[in-house]
Amino acid sequence: MGSWLGEYVNALMGTVGCGLAVDSSCAAQHLAQFAWAVPVGAGVVAGISLMVGQWALLAINRVGRWRTLLTLVASGLGTLLAAAIEAALVTGLGWLLLGGSPRIGAVLPSVLIAFAPYWLGFLVVLPYTGPGVARIVKVWHLLLLWQLLRPALGVGSTAALAVAAAAWLAAEAIDVAIERSPIRLRERVFCLVSGSPGLTGRDLMASAKMGEPR
Repeated sequence: MGSWLGEYVNALMGTVGCGLAVDSSCAAQHLAQFAWAVPVGAGVVAGISLMVGQWALLAINRVGRWRTLLTLVASGLGTLLAAAIEAALVTGLGWLLLGGSPRIGAVLPSVLIAFAPYWLGFLVVLPYTGPGVARIVKVWHLLLLWQLLRPALGVGSTAALAVAAAAWLAAEAIDVAIERSPIRLRERVFCLVSGSPGLTGRDLMASAKMGEPR
């Protein structure tokens, strides 16, 4: 068991390292040993790292230890869902732009590995530079997705870039739509999982202004 776990961690770290270097051929070599376990692990850790970067949100809402752990796990699972949606977009756009019909099962591992840059998502917590880091990670994700889709779709650089860029933009549009939706789905899920009121820094600033003497 220990030997298997050590080999898995090595394969996972090797795959993510290749991903961060935007080396699709290197990543494919590591994927051969553990198949789905490595891409899924990469996606889960990416989601956890993103939530760690939002530690201030957990602190503001005074989320307890076990709820924090549950929130981190939920964030990891949420990244798997986001990857599945992006893979579905790649499949649909691949059919639309290339005339082919790639299977989502063949595309999803590549999309999950393309989330490797989000392992650095915790860096968004850095003051002043956090928003810039978030943008860099998103573009990094796009570049890696482009390179990984070339062998996954069996197409050239231009065609892979067209599909990757279109899927990435569509995924970003969906993310913005969810963020600004009147039903506030993301906030509701956070409140449910964390057991907190879902306060943000903006809420605290608004409360402070209301309490200021006039």
